[in-house]
Amino acid sequence: MARILFGLLLFTAAMIQAVTLPSLHVLGVLPDLVLVLLLVWSALRGTVEGLAWVFAAGLLLDILALDPLGANGLALLIVVILAGPARQRLLHSGLVVPMLLVIAATMIHAFVLMMLRSDTSAGLPVAAVFRLAFLQALLNCLLVPPIYLIANSMNRWMPRDVWKA
Repeated sequence: MARILFGLLLFTAAMIQAVTLPSLHVLGVLPDLVLVLLLVWSALRGTVEGLAWVFAAGLLLDILALDPLGANGLALLIVVILAGPARQRLLHSGLVVPMLLVIAATMIHAFVLMMLRSDTSAGLPVAAVFRLAFLQALLNCLLVPPIYLIANSMNRWMPRDVWKA
């Protein structure tokens, strides 16, 4: 039940991210809801489950953004890989490590997407892309606590030994 609920949450976040948020233009940068959801869920449930969700979310984002198939999935792979250290409780707080890792994941995600979309982003200077990515990373960092609370409550509904990673 929790996986179905998370899948619906991920689908809704992708739709909001692709359809609703770009029309708001409240800030110059937009949060990456899917990236934060995947990092937090992978930190809670493990790499194997995170990879399954990356495949589905990447395919959906490719279709919504009209990107080449696999571009978003490839860029989101780093999110699941970076979620590994967040799974190991390095600090007593469950939020500090994911908040730091979401900054790194957003920066690397932006770089990978820039490289994969090189034909359409060739006119943009790399420094400007990273400046915007850093602002997006800070905005994503603010999303970690509420998403962590939601994902952690859904995680408690699931048995621990279903998908070992």
